[in-house]
Amino acid sequence: MSRLFKLSVVMFLVLGLSVPGFARTPDENLKQPYYQIKHSIYQNMPRDEGSIVFLGDSLTDYIRFEEILPDMRIKNRGIAGDSTVTVLYRLDEVLSLKPSKLFLMIGTNDIVYGMTSEETLQNIRKIIERFREVSPDTRIYVETIFPVNHKFTSSRPSEAIRAINAGLADLAPEMNCELIDTYSYFAEDGELPERYTVDGIHMNGAGIVRWVEFLSKWIKEK
Repeated sequence: MSRLFKLSVVMFLVLGLSVPGFARTPDENLKQPYYQIKHSIYQNMPRDEGSIVFLGDSLTDYIRFEEILPDMRIKNRGIAGDSTVTVLYRLDEVLSLKPSKLFLMIGTNDIVYGMTSEETLQNIRKIIERFREVSPDTRIYVETIFPVNHKFTSSRPSEAIRAINAGLADLAPEMNCELIDTYSYFAEDGELPERYTVDGIHMNGAGIVRWVEFLSKWIKEK
C-alpha cells in the first residue's frame, strides 16, 4: 500500500468522520478529536525544509493549496478552532520545517474565547520571536484578520477585530515582518460580503480563490 494511499485514507477519516467542533476555551480545543488528529498528522509528515507555510485556524485549514497553486511548495498548518494560545502550543512542529516563508493569520477565535486584543497581540509577538530564534531566515508575513458578516454571526464584534488589526499594523514592522492587509482587501463597509461566505466567518470557494490570488504576489516573490 503506497504512502500516498495511506495518507488519503487518513485524510478521508479526518475530514469525513471527524467534524471539527468549536470549543469554549483554548484548552478545551486541545482535547477535540479533530485538533488532535490534525496535529498528529502534521507531526508525522516529512521534515523537509524550505517550503512556504501557512499557519492559522479554520480559515487556513480549509484552503486546498495543492489545487490552487500546484507548482508551489506549500504546507498548510491550519487547524480549525485554533487560537494564538494553541498555535504556541504546537509551534515546535512548524518551527522544525524551517520554512522559507511563513504566512500567519490568527486571532479571530481569540475574540470568541474572551481574550483581549492585548493578549492576542502578545501571543503573536511570542510566535514571531520563536521564529526569530529558531528559524531566523524565515520571511514572515502577518495577515490582518478578516471581517465577518454580522447578518450571520455576532460572535466577533467589529470593534474587537479592528483592535487586533490596529495592533498588528504596529507589531509587524516593529518585528521586521511584512503586514498584509487582508481585512481591507475584503471588507465592504466593515463587513465580509455575502458573496464570499456562507456563515459570515469562513470563506466559500470564491472567497478562498480570491484570497489566494491576492496573496500570490507575496507567495511567488523571490
